[in-house]
Amino acid sequence: MRYARDDPGNDRIATLDIETTATDPADGELVSVGVGIHDRADPLTEATYGTFHRADGEASLVDRAMTRLAAADADTLVTYNGRGFDLPFVEGRLDRLGADVDLPIIASPPDHLDLFRDRKRRADETGAAWPTLEACLESYGHAPPKTVWRGAPLTNGRFGEELGPAYLRTLGTETGARFRASLTEVVDHYLLGDLEATLALYYADLGESVAGTYLGTERRF
Repeated sequence: MRYARDDPGNDRIATLDIETTATDPADGELVSVGVGIHDRADPLTEATYGTFHRADGEASLVDRAMTRLAAADADTLVTYNGRGFDLPFVEGRLDRLGADVDLPIIASPPDHLDLFRDRKRRADETGAAWPTLEACLESYGHAPPKTVWRGAPLTNGRFGEELGPAYLRTLGTETGARFRASLTEVVDHYLLGDLEATLALYYADLGESVAGTYLGTERRF
């Protein structure tokens, strides 16, 4: 698969992923945001990642993450359903909070390439199920990263129903810091796995073979 934005000038690639307690910004909250940066001349193992978690408010969380994304000075932002979910959710939460946080230009087309959009369109045309990021990676022979929490693999559903709310309950309490530190480790591993998986899928679509730090790994918490 070739992309219109795949040109020799695309030397630095960014990616972004969010974790929430629900899929609708009217019902859920932002918990964490991850940002990854990779220079295409380097091995994927040298990509750098930043994970940002709720500490005070959602607007502050978004501001910290978007400041990191803007400072990366990347040529292209690649996401998996970022145009359909991640960024609309962020904007929806900011609207509900009455907060004003500017998103960097790279978050908008044509600099933002959503790897899910064409896959969703083809699935809709054929009546197939929408492909997950993990399934797309596996179709290229990549083993997705796995985060196991409390004896079972962590999924978006479990994050929204269990891990996200558990993390938010630790905020604003004197005893919460100790529990929050352990939960942050879980969120970090889950976020980092998704960020690297998105970068790996982008390169796989371009026919480039890469090896990552998290691909094919499993960590239990």
